[in-house]
Amino acid sequence: MTLVNSGKEKLLELADQAHEHSISIFMPTHRRGKEVLERQDALTFKNHLQTVRQTLKEQDVRQNDIDDLLEPLEALLDDPNFWRYQQEGLAAFRSSDYFAVYHSPLPLENNLQLASRFQVHPLLPFAQPFPEYYILRFNKDGAELYRANYFSIVPLDTDEDMPSGMEKVTRYYRFQKELQGFNAGNGAYATMYTSDDLANKEKKHLLADFFRLIDEGVRNQIGDQNVPLVLASVEYLQPIYREVNTYPHLLESGLTGSFDTVEINELHRMANELLGDTLEKERQLRIEQFQNNSGNGLTSTDLRELLEAAAASRIEALFVQANTDACGQFNEDTLSVTLHDEQQEDSESLIDKLALLTLRYNGEVYVLDEVDLLNRQDPVKAAALFRF
Repeated sequence: MTLVNSGKEKLLELADQAHEHSISIFMPTHRRGKEVLERQDALTFKNHLQTVRQTLKEQDVRQNDIDDLLEPLEALLDDPNFWRYQQEGLAAFRSSDYFAVYHSPLPLENNLQLASRFQVHPLLPFAQPFPEYYILRFNKDGAELYRANYFSIVPLDTDEDMPSGMEKVTRYYRFQKELQGFNAGNGAYATMYTSDDLANKEKKHLLADFFRLIDEGVRNQIGDQNVPLVLASVEYLQPIYREVNTYPHLLESGLTGSFDTVEINELHRMANELLGDTLEKERQLRIEQFQNNSGNGLTSTDLRELLEAAAASRIEALFVQANTDACGQFNEDTLSVTLHDEQQEDSESLIDKLALLTLRYNGEVYVLDEVDLLNRQDPVKAAALFRF
């Protein structure tokens, strides 16, 4: 079983698989609630597998071959931990020599396909070039650094770069604040009274020294990248850290509160919300370039022309409409395109083909709710900005 974040490389890997019986399963899942307690997601998955088994029987596939094909998928049904820890969607792919499972941070529409190739269209949003950012979270154990984009978040190994023991620093600080006596020598104790102002200054100095070590670790991890850094901590720590910070792209506004018990996915959601339109800048820039180049031969919405351009490595940015498709056949060698009015036995997804060719030649793919970028009120399934 493979549990990975999907992206450009994984989509291309899926596209390279070809087998007579390639199973693609997509479904929404639940993180919590009665759906988890009642194993509703597992039941939905089981229904898909029963449909596959019945379809293969009707195709006169041997029973042993059906059992071998479905064995790793059916094994998931007997794994309670697998269904207990889901995200918003699940995608599973299986052929005789390939098996992969993907947890999706976004809901996936319930769908099953049994064909000669895997279906990848529902995963296209994860290949979009969303910019990366980092999150620096302070908790009682010290600091944690995460690398994230809109769809994923990954904790980084900072053991060698950052100190631990935030709790020790604050505990020492509280001790200093409460101390009223000190050893004056010869076994005697003298009384010492410290004002709150003085105690706060000492605490700030101690934390500032600790944060300088954190800042050095952050610079070692991130280097000279031009990416945002989001600070997540209780409010009183933020100005102290900002005073010693040397990373030039620390976001002015941070996430404030106690994050000791906040789950990583919730932290990710909060950071995405804070960054807002920052994550959409590259997409909006590409849309504006498309609009500005309309009419000079560097844009098109014609599916035949787009497929030919993709095969010739001409597409810089491709825009496809979510939850839509076009079926037919495309020959990359002859550049011949055949459109089918309805799904046929030899049909392939031309939108998937177009997107995968674009990705293979290092173009960008964006999935939009609406692709009529010129507001001409015409139905458009795909549009592209050409390199030449």
